[in-house]
Order: sequence, then structure tokens, then C-alpha cells
Amino acid sequence: MRKVLLTLTMCLSLTFSALAQIVVTGRVTGEEGTTIPGVQILHKGTTHGTVTNMEGDFSIRVPSDATLVFSFMGFSTQEIT
Repeated sequence: MRKVLLTLTMCLSLTFSALAQIVVTGRVTGEEGTTIPGVQILHKGTTHGTVTNMEGDFSIRVPSDATLVFSFMGFSTQEIT
């Protein structure tokens, strides 16, 4: 019984850590340092995303191992883990 309880506890701990969410915030800028409003930021493989505001700032809640995909017309799409 003790072994089963210990195994169950370890499995639940791994499940909760895999679901750990973080808030990623940042500012998107061009090469000259100017901010870029309207950049789409998506959690790769999902439809969950956000868009930068007028100052180029964004905030998104994602799992800690997420890859973010940044796209904007006229610019190369970038993926950042």
C-alpha cells in the first residue's frame, strides 16, 4: 500500500509540474530599436496567442516549455523557446 501511495504521489507531482504555466512579457522591436505594434505571438501548435500593443509590448501565459511564434507582415517569422 505504501508503494502504491508513493507512486501515485510522484505521478501527481510530475503532472502538476508539466502543467506549470508562466507569464512571458516582452517588447518587440525592429533592428533600429523602434517598437512594432500588431505583431502576432502564438503558442506553437495551439491557437492560443496575443498581439503586441501600440508600444510593442505583449504578455502571454504559456507552459514553461512553450515555443512562441512571432509573425508580422513583411518580416521573417521567428520561433523562440
